[in-house]
Amino acid sequence: MTKSFATARKTKVEQTSLLHPLDFHFNLFILSKEVEGLKPRTIQDHKTFYGYFRRWLSTHYPTLTVDQLTADIAREYIHYMITEQPLFDGHKQLAKFNDKLGLSPATVNIRTRSLKCFLSFLYHEGHLSANIAPRLKLQKVPADTIGSFSKEEMLLLLSAPNQREFVGFRDYVMMALLLDTGMRINEVLNMPVRDIDFIHKSIHIPATHSKNGQARTVPITKRTCDLLSTLLAENQEQFSQHSDHLFLARDGKPMTYLAAYTRISNYGKQVGITGTRVSPHTFRHTFAKMFILNGGDPFSLQKILGHHDMSMVRKYVQMTQSDLQKQHEKNSPLADLL
Repeated sequence: MTKSFATARKTKVEQTSLLHPLDFHFNLFILSKEVEGLKPRTIQDHKTFYGYFRRWLSTHYPTLTVDQLTADIAREYIHYMITEQPLFDGHKQLAKFNDKLGLSPATVNIRTRSLKCFLSFLYHEGHLSANIAPRLKLQKVPADTIGSFSKEEMLLLLSAPNQREFVGFRDYVMMALLLDTGMRINEVLNMPVRDIDFIHKSIHIPATHSKNGQARTVPITKRTCDLLSTLLAENQEQFSQHSDHLFLARDGKPMTYLAAYTRISNYGKQVGITGTRVSPHTFRHTFAKMFILNGGDPFSLQKILGHHDMSMVRKYVQMTQSDLQKQHEKNSPLADLL
C-alpha cells in the first residue's frame, strides 16, 4: 500500500468516524474484505446493512464504543428488525407499498449474517474481548411462504399494459420476459442488447450482472425473442441516441428498479389482484413453479435460475394443494394402470 493511498484511507476513516464511534472499525472491516477480494456487490451489501444498523445505533446508542458492544445490544437490534422496523425503511418512494412493521425472517437473517461477520472480524482482530457473533441466532424461516401468480393472474397482468403506447408495450415485454425466463429484475434492467442472441434464442447473463457472481445463459422462446426484437426497433424509432440497454424510460435513460416495481405493482392494482404480492420477484417464483408443473426437470431449472444447489430451487417451487391434486391425477400409477 502506497503512502498516499494509506493516508487517503486513514483520512476517510477519520472523517467517517465522526458520524458514529463504530464507523472507524467498520471501515477497517470493509478494508479487510476488499483485500480478501470480495465481490463489489458483497461489499456494497455489507455497507448497506451496516447503514441500517448504524441508523438504529444513532437513536439508541449514539455514543457506543466498540468495547461497549455486547450480545444484548445486538439482540436488541435484531428484535427491532423483527417487531418495529418498517418495510422499505429508508426508501421513501417504496414505503407506500407496505405500511407493516417488522421485516420478514429471511430479510432479518440476511442482515444478521452481515452483522455477525462484522462482529467476528472485531473479535479476531482484537477489537472485541469476546466473540459474540456465535451467540446471535438466525430466525426460523417458514419453507412454504413464497407465493406465485395463478394462470388467471398472469393473463390479467399481461392484459393490463396499453401496448399502443411505448411505455405500455415496454412493460408488456418486460413482464413477458420475466415470465419466460425467471430472470431477476435487475438482470433484466441491466441487460445490454449485445447479450441477447436473437439467432439461438438465448440471453447471456455475465457474472458482473448476476447476484451470485456466476455467469449463465438463459433460453427464451421464439415469442419472447420476437418481442425483444420489436422493442429494440421501437427504441431506435423513439430515441435518436443509441442505448446499450433495452428497457428505457420515457427520456431514453435506462429504466430503474423503482420504476419497474411501481409499474408492475400498479398493474396489479389495476386488474384487482389482492391475494398475491404483485412484484417483479413474484414473476421469478411463478416461472419456477410453472416450469416444473409443465414438465420441466429441476436440474434444468436450477441452471436457468442460477442457483448453487437444489435447496434454493425448492424454496422457489411451492405447490398449492390444488397443484398437488392435479399432478396426482395426471401421474398416479393406479390411474395409468387402469
